[in-house]
Amino acid sequence: MHAEISKPRVSVVLPVRDGARYLRDAVESVLDQTLDALELVVVDDGSEDETPALLAAVDDPRLRVVRQERLGLVAALNRGLAVSSAPYVARHDADDVSMAQRLERQVELLELSPRAALVIPGVELIDEEARPVGEIVLPERDAALRRRLLLRNPITHGSVVMRRDALERAGEYRADYGANEDYDLWRRLARHWELTATPELLYRYRIHGEAVTRTEPGRVAGREELRDELWREPALLRAVWGERNQAEARALAREALRRKRPGVAARVLAGYLVRRATTSA
Repeated sequence: MHAEISKPRVSVVLPVRDGARYLRDAVESVLDQTLDALELVVVDDGSEDETPALLAAVDDPRLRVVRQERLGLVAALNRGLAVSSAPYVARHDADDVSMAQRLERQVELLELSPRAALVIPGVELIDEEARPVGEIVLPERDAALRRRLLLRNPITHGSVVMRRDALERAGEYRADYGANEDYDLWRRLARHWELTATPELLYRYRIHGEAVTRTEPGRVAGREELRDELWREPALLRAVWGERNQAEARALAREALRRKRPGVAARVLAGYLVRRATTSA
């Protein structure tokens, strides 16, 4: 018997538009979680394929389907957040799959890390036929994750579980930077909360040609605008002084120069040299 859905511990927000090809696997992977006290909020962004029929056939009281006209991903995400209720919010994409223990483990880690806004799991990359093709495992510590954010967006959006308190403080998703709404959210969460990750492979990210990240126009331009702003975020820049890896220190310095922050580049390299000398002494 399922837990009372009136008091879910986790709200899983899954936006979809014409995603019937992989949607069944995604929904089943959520409803088969070892953490039973969940609600799955699927926001159907004007699907015209078999998506509505597929969702109507799911007989599980934990599934809630919200339909809207074609307003886009950001609107669907914000709609899902608005109608959900649990203290923890998990993201999920319509073409991906969660491992059975994913939500249980990520909630447990958030409860052990009260200053953390989110937990990022290890991600297994799969192809269109669900065959493994690689992995993404991020460093666990907050400072290292902040440095990664300055170089690129390393976080698989669908894989995270977030604290609702942190989301409410950061504000809703925004469409200001094209299809970089997640990257923008990470930097706002990092202003007041810590970031954390686990190496456990808990999420399977599907690589295919129809993914939004591959088809959204204006994504690159929006990302570059956002990254210029990231290099003026004090909460992120504080982390660059602690880099001890030579290759990453150089990468940070190059990126700082690219973003017209020569003083930051100099401090990154100087800090690295001081730490190397201290370690060698």
